[in-house]
Amino acid sequence: MKNIRTRAAAAALSLVCLAASPMTALADSPQFAHDEATWARLRDNVMEYDELQMLVEEYNPYYLNNQGTYQQGRSVKDKNEIRQTQYDNASDLADSAEDLRDTADTMKDALEMMSDMAVAVTLDSATKKQISGMSSAYASLMAAAAMIEQSSVSTRQSADASYEDSETQKLAHQNTQTGLVVQTQGLFASYNLARKSLGTMQQNLALAEQSLAMTQRQQAVGLATATDVLKAQNSVQSLQSGITSTEANVENLRQQLCLATGWKYNDQPVIEDLPKANAAIIAGLNPDLDAQTAVDNNISLKINRRLLANMEEGSTEKRNMERTIANQEQNIRSSVRTMYNTVVMDNTALQAAQAALVTETKNMSIADTKMQLGMISSLEYLNAQISLASRQIEMETADMNLQQALESYQWAMNGYIASVQ
Repeated sequence: MKNIRTRAAAAALSLVCLAASPMTALADSPQFAHDEATWARLRDNVMEYDELQMLVEEYNPYYLNNQGTYQQGRSVKDKNEIRQTQYDNASDLADSAEDLRDTADTMKDALEMMSDMAVAVTLDSATKKQISGMSSAYASLMAAAAMIEQSSVSTRQSADASYEDSETQKLAHQNTQTGLVVQTQGLFASYNLARKSLGTMQQNLALAEQSLAMTQRQQAVGLATATDVLKAQNSVQSLQSGITSTEANVENLRQQLCLATGWKYNDQPVIEDLPKANAAIIAGLNPDLDAQTAVDNNISLKINRRLLANMEEGSTEKRNMERTIANQEQNIRSSVRTMYNTVVMDNTALQAAQAALVTETKNMSIADTKMQLGMISSLEYLNAQISLASRQIEMETADMNLQQALESYQWAMNGYIASVQ
């Protein structure tokens, strides 16, 4: 029976805060956003790759905070209206800084009067403390005024260089949200890759421990030296250290993944394996044609093109942006070609790993027969088992690499390339 999962709060909290003090919350979306079967999947205690995007959209605190901020500030203003709002904010900040200075000047006058009094009469300790406190307050007010004035200047400078409008804000929001989904999918893959490697490391440790025991027995009868034993011990310790480090990495990835998808950091959902790569897709990839699709759909490029349209003709900013866009287009085309090459290489690696697994499976069958006939030692048999397990992990890892390469390629077609922002 699947348990209903406790969801992390969708409040304005960082992942660190969520980890320190997990809270629970329901999804913000209305019930009709998904059918009952989909809601049941999202609320069970199993995390699957194909539901990650929906989990992020419903429960990821960064996604929901960004969504809330965008909705709150959503407008249909053009670049001039948005720029004027920034100028108004800069003026308000400047006025606030001036008000603080006026207050500080009044306090300074009072301090000067009290200092003049101190020349004529001896002040009691309470008055002296009051003067000291006022001096500190005056310094704090002046420092605060300077900081606010600097913010005013920065805001005005930002307004001078701003060519944003409601469309660029919408695209920037879309780019951020897409990045969070891609990041979470990457966490899922990284977790599975790290988790898979643990099994092989633990088997290698078992082999190293048996080897150490054998070396110690050989030393006892004069067939091995103290140096041989030390080397065997170092091998065991190195593997133990590697396992500890990998276990910590697996746990860290698990916690990040839980927080990104709505669980509390210390929840223990069932995290399914990464789906198998669909190598049949590769035949339909055409990097030359696909590069143009990636250029046309790229969200970051759309933002820059919109900013370019808002810039003054002949301005330095416009000439700079034109160069930026031209370079960005070339980077996208280059990235698509690189992604395609990665897909091809990962597919070749998967085929090689599959062939190696077939060979090792045959070797394991031979080892089984030899073990039954007493023709090999238990250490040799364990070594054969580890070799088979290693080939299995290598095949699974190659499959995961190909799956992620294909996923990255598809995101590029959809308009998002992490390296081109």
